[in-house]
Amino acid sequence: NGAEYAVPGGRAQNFTGGRVYWSPTTGAQEVHGSILAHYLAIGGPSSALGLPITDEGPSADGTGRYNNFASGGALYWSPTVGAHEVHGAIDAKWGALSWEMGPHGYPISDETATTDRIGRYNNFQDGSIYWTPKTGAQSIHGAIMAKWAEYQWEVGFLGYPLIDEFATPDGIGRYNHLQGGSIYWTPATGAHTVLGAIRDTWAAQGWETGSLGYPTSDEHSVPGGRQSDFQGGSLFWDATTGAVTRR
Repeated sequence: NGAEYAVPGGRAQNFTGGRVYWSPTTGAQEVHGSILAHYLAIGGPSSALGLPITDEGPSADGTGRYNNFASGGALYWSPTVGAHEVHGAIDAKWGALSWEMGPHGYPISDETATTDRIGRYNNFQDGSIYWTPKTGAQSIHGAIMAKWAEYQWEVGFLGYPLIDEFATPDGIGRYNHLQGGSIYWTPATGAHTVLGAIRDTWAAQGWETGSLGYPTSDEHSVPGGRQSDFQGGSLFWDATTGAVTRR
């Protein structure tokens, strides 16, 4: 319906069932339905996504739909979460983790600036991917993410994740390293923080493969300093001397 018209980077034409966008580099691609509505809501060709480079197609899991865009990003839609955009380094990380077929599922937010204005993130059905110029894009989810949330996300002392969540060498647990410490989880012990000099001492003793095993508490204040409890004992940090000793 209507005449072809100019849009940033190319041309477009409206139809009763959607819209077709064209440029010399992207060719002609159609966008329709909820994906088109969200694309227009975030700025269409003027947004971070740019022009579409594919028609709308079915997602790999057969549940949702998507369009890819010139920026390297995409708009994904599913019946349960609606349409949301993912782009740049966060989209690349999500792709490396098998898109919607991976641990995160579908995006439930557009890419958004973090509270401290340093980073960017997308929330997904399970977890999030956070990015900063220093740390890159890293995945965090499940019980480890819930523990991170207890300490105020990236604005707390843990800062941003430095790695994706990984399985521990013994195959029992999971962990993320963050700027201010680490979070370790097992089904038996739950998720707990390990920080600073106590973490350094635990690491020197073999992490969870050493005699202390996994943490069973977050680091906490005790008379004279700080302490973390483990399956095989405790590590105490002396506030006067800075020494870490086993209890």
